Amino acid sequence: MENFELNYSLKRSKRKTLGIEVNHKGEVIVTAPDYIPMDKIEEVIQKRRSWILEKVKEKEKNLQIQPKRKYLSGESVYLFGRQYYLKVIKSNDYYVEMAHNRINFYVRDLDEAEAKVTEYLDNEFRSLIAYKTAECLETFQDRYSIPLVPEFKIRKMAKRWGSCTKDGVINLNPTLVAASVECIEYVIFHELTHLLHHDHDEEFFRTLKSVCPKYKELKEKLEKETVLFED
Repeated sequence: MENFELNYSLKRSKRKTLGIEVNHKGEVIVTAPDYIPMDKIEEVIQKRRSWILEKVKEKEKNLQIQPKRKYLSGESVYLFGRQYYLKVIKSNDYYVEMAHNRINFYVRDLDEAEAKVTEYLDNEFRSLIAYKTAECLETFQDRYSIPLVPEFKIRKMAKRWGSCTKDGVINLNPTLVAASVECIEYVIFHELTHLLHHDHDEEFFRTLKSVCPKYKELKEKLEKETVLFED
């Protein structure tokens, strides 16, 4: 394990301390202030090498990545933490029929199944997000005064479930459509907390816990159970 090559992405920022994160894909991200030289960054990374490699191994073990979906009958579709089996049926009209563990897609042409399933999942996610972001924002504002009202957007990101810009734009990854609703709420609360605390310091997690008491469990559940698909 100690001989394992340690690759990482470096981001420079205005933060005051150096941070090391192993994301849900097992990728190492180092965020460092502009003034810290590379030799010092390398020194810190080497000191924490064992911890980093342990986290990488843990994330890679938990990560579930499936081959890219073709949306054919028999494939699995993950929607809000539940697994459904897909059945594509040729029909004169387009409509969707849900059973307890199956989603039937009726399409005029089987070649349009991928577009129709993608559209369906996207619409389901956008509907949930519109409701949940408003609900979570109200809960957050009941406790804290925030500097601005955030704008929520859905944006595909390679390495994050969500992000919050300094201008108050909160991006949510559409791959969260596979996550449970409570895990999606955790991501929303996490990004809302960044409106008050830029870094993941003690104050950040204290604030997050006040609005999402089970955030540690939900973070672990999100990373362990949510199935991702290759691009």
